[in-house]
Amino acid sequence: GIEGYVVVEFTVTPAGTVRDVVVVESSHEVFHQPAIEATHKFRYKPRVVSGRPVEVSGVRNKITFVVEA
Repeated sequence: GIEGYVVVEFTVTPAGTVRDVVVVESSHEVFHQPAIEATHKFRYKPRVVSGRPVEVSGVRNKITFVVEA
């Protein structure tokens, strides 16, 4: 029953999928793999430049793990 967080950084592809996920900060390493797996399931609306979807790198997200009572 531990709680914590992970900050991940990744690239959003022109298709809106996620790749190149890395952990940049966390409260405990036990959360690394679950956070990476969850991040790979994220889907985004891609950034559009001049009418075309483009890749965006350096996107960060904080994932918090909380035990609910």
